[in-house]
Amino acid sequence: MPITADPSDINVLVVDDEKDVVEVVSHFLKEEGYTVHTANSGEEAIEKASPDIDIIVLDIMLPELDGYEVCQRIRSRVETETIPIIFLSAKTEEEDQVQGLMMGGDDYLTKPVSPQVVVAHVKAVLRRSGIEESKILEVDDLVIYEDEYRAELGGEDLGLTLTEFELLRYLVRHPRKAFTRQQLLETIWKDAMMVTERTVDAHIKNLREKLGDFAKHIQTVRGVGYRFVREEESAEA
Repeated sequence: MPITADPSDINVLVVDDEKDVVEVVSHFLKEEGYTVHTANSGEEAIEKASPDIDIIVLDIMLPELDGYEVCQRIRSRVETETIPIIFLSAKTEEEDQVQGLMMGGDDYLTKPVSPQVVVAHVKAVLRRSGIEESKILEVDDLVIYEDEYRAELGGEDLGLTLTEFELLRYLVRHPRKAFTRQQLLETIWKDAMMVTERTVDAHIKNLREKLGDFAKHIQTVRGVGYRFVREEESAEA
């Protein structure tokens, strides 16, 4: 079953040195309910391309550091290597499109393009990546009811604490992405200054105990932290 998410929980990074393009594309994405982040340079894009980002709309002709290089650097980091990237560029030659896709792009759009078309492609790439829009997250026998702050496994309520629920929901929302303990602290625990990284380990341990055999989906990434993988991926690990 697909992984689903509320649109407001999906973070889109729009990168372009043309501010009017950023504003228009951002406006239409926000109208769809997405949370939008922006960058006007390659360096800023790399800085903002965190594991929290679910998809990137990336211009190629950026000053100093072009979109190809940005894409390569994002793909080279374990915590961001799986973020889907849509190239949006004035470079219209077929060879440019081929290069963009060969260098790690998931889609390629040429300017000028309607912002509605950009939104449609964002939706399509998110679907292909396993993220769809809903108030319910479903993966195999796991069902997370976001509005109700509860989760079921095989039809049985897991009895999660609020922190366990938030931790599970966050990992499921971002499949395959590896999060450091510090990143999880800053996201799940609003005041990370009051807790330590051992707190994350303790909650992961408790969560795994409640998940039973399903706990195999939450993997420890040595030297990094944790990530959530789906059935076929957990079988390969």
